[in-house]
Amino acid sequence: MKASCKIIVLLLFLAPLYGRAADARSYYEEGKALREKGKQVAAMRAFIRATHCETDNESLLGRVYSNMANMCRQADDHQTAFEVYQLSAQHFAKSYDSLAYAYALNNMAWEQAAMGHEQHALSLVDSAVTCYPYLPLTEKVIETKAAACFFAQEYDSVLYYTASSHDSDYLLMLRAQAFSFLQMDDSATFYAKQLLPRMTNPFYLDDLYYILTHNDLSAQKDTLLKWSSERADVQKLIKERHGQLALSIHLLQQDLHPQKQNLSIWFILLIVSGLVLLIWLIYVAYQQYLLHAEKAKFEQARIQELNANKQLLLESEDIRQELAWNDFEALCREINKRFFNLATKLQDMDMNEQDIRMCILVLIGLSHKETAEMLNCSPKSIGKLKDLTAHKLGVSGGQLQDKLLKKAIL
Repeated sequence: MKASCKIIVLLLFLAPLYGRAADARSYYEEGKALREKGKQVAAMRAFIRATHCETDNESLLGRVYSNMANMCRQADDHQTAFEVYQLSAQHFAKSYDSLAYAYALNNMAWEQAAMGHEQHALSLVDSAVTCYPYLPLTEKVIETKAAACFFAQEYDSVLYYTASSHDSDYLLMLRAQAFSFLQMDDSATFYAKQLLPRMTNPFYLDDLYYILTHNDLSAQKDTLLKWSSERADVQKLIKERHGQLALSIHLLQQDLHPQKQNLSIWFILLIVSGLVLLIWLIYVAYQQYLLHAEKAKFEQARIQELNANKQLLLESEDIRQELAWNDFEALCREINKRFFNLATKLQDMDMNEQDIRMCILVLIGLSHKETAEMLNCSPKSIGKLKDLTAHKLGVSGGQLQDKLLKKAIL
């Protein structure tokens, strides 16, 4: 009974894992079927879903990435194909499938050759042979070496690698193209005619049709028209497939490099935030400018009013009577009314009665003699009294009038 319980618990634990593995396989099979039907975008979506499933089947993931890389190769996006073949190789290495791993290395080598990195390609080919030095990898390795030479425009070397009697269709096509580039037209058309009836890959058919329509000088006119028409159909098919494959690769690149997309979004957000901040700063600066202009206008109006009051007092026949000088409270009321509560402001600064009287006389602009008469003291002592009052406001005697002016208008 206990053993049965343990088995049930184990099955319950493994069931979700099996389900996720089954999902990965079903997506993989779905992707393959969609590829055969020519639905490249839907196929890529299925393969991407397969890679997102949690599964321990490394070999399955390796095959998923191989299919995705093949689609990139067909779209001539060799850099992305190389990156995806790398992922394929990593999963095959984890599954200890040496043949599949060697194939992945060989495919990486082919993509490097297509990008013009011949030495890197040959280095990867050597690694593949070291990993699995047996058939059927050997034939694929020869194809890759021939391709590396072809992309490097070493056409004599291409003929060397394609001289075997067991050449694949791809090797024969490279041989025909090498003869064409070497301007050996008869040999080029010979191999092209051999391959044309049995070649089904539209990407290779286009190359063969090109050779036949440009190199076969003995072909009849109607035959050339037929080949040109067929080639136009093939090119149309290739264009349509390339369009679908381009969309598929865009989906794949978003999945492989999500951080780039995120960085782009953050970059856009940063720019937008910067523009918003700049607009806000301009708005704040404009508001400050308006506030400063309004304040300056207000201060100018107060200065004009204050100067007008000062002038009235200076022209008064009896300032003492005008300001009720003997009555300090009445004096403060008059000063507050004429000079914007200056007396109250000075009282708040703990200035005594004598200091306030001195400040008022200095602000009005009376001479030392007139000031002495108003304060009932010696003219000689006015300078010292003025300096003492100014010191309490943190300025010198010469700066006292300007200080009082600012104190009054603000």
